Amino acid sequence: MISCTMLSFRRVVGFLFALLFVHTISYANDTVSVSMRDMRQKSGFTWSAGATLTSNYIWRGLYVGGLSLQVDATVGYKGLFANVWWNVGVRDWTCSTLNPEVDFTIGYSRWGLTVLYLHMYYFDRYADGTMSKYFDFKNHVPGGGGTTGEWRVSYRVSDQIPLSCLVAVRTFGRDGYYEVKGGLGDEATLELKRAYSTYIELGYDFDIGDDWMLTARVGVTPAKSLYTGYQGNFAVTLVGLKLNKSWDIGEKTMRREGDEAKRRAGRLNAFAHVMLQLWQVTKENLIRPIEEAGNQKLNLAIGVSYGI
Repeated sequence: MISCTMLSFRRVVGFLFALLFVHTISYANDTVSVSMRDMRQKSGFTWSAGATLTSNYIWRGLYVGGLSLQVDATVGYKGLFANVWWNVGVRDWTCSTLNPEVDFTIGYSRWGLTVLYLHMYYFDRYADGTMSKYFDFKNHVPGGGGTTGEWRVSYRVSDQIPLSCLVAVRTFGRDGYYEVKGGLGDEATLELKRAYSTYIELGYDFDIGDDWMLTARVGVTPAKSLYTGYQGNFAVTLVGLKLNKSWDIGEKTMRREGDEAKRRAGRLNAFAHVMLQLWQVTKENLIRPIEEAGNQKLNLAIGVSYGI
């Protein structure tokens, strides 16, 4: 985390809005939120870019940050692709701490099936105060610095049957917890264990007409993981709904093998996203004060995105 005690809320908002119009890229953590520019010629090369401005950074039922700008760029070749995703924002709406993150993804997508490796870096520090390294694959406990590596497999049936599923497993970097070994009292020792945090999600898109889309998602973790604070076992960690409205922006003339065709130059989206984490939910933690937003179970985000 990076301190921004002297940074005013107005400056943060102005900075994020300025970046939104400088960059032209957008990404959602588990799925690309805007479609690729159609450049599928004989070369098989594709590319896309976009930006999202969101009131809160929420992910898999967890509150990760407050007002955030998220930008990304993707290049692909015949199913192979690489993506860079960047988040800049505040830890919460008190604006006491910045919350940067940079992720790099490589993967392959074919016939609705996508397999990828995601490497996440948080610009945090180790226990000794030194800055964490980008390629640190060692296990650490939360708050102990380090990066995170995750494998994901996802599948979407078809446009006619818009059912999707996702399985994500953290295999490298920070994903640890301490387990007591060797008895009680002074004889006990703490052993650092890797959780291999696993997340499984089902989603379905409801096309409600006029470029409105409603997406319903349910996510679970089958064992002790970061989604439950490394406690318990099986848990439902997400019940979510996302409402999205899209507008095509502009047209561009594309020439292919002597023919001309009009294609949209970009797409603007406005969305509202609500997530409920059911694990250990109570009346007291359903909604928390701003400074305790990280412990809140019911989270809402509204925002806009633009992609080409």
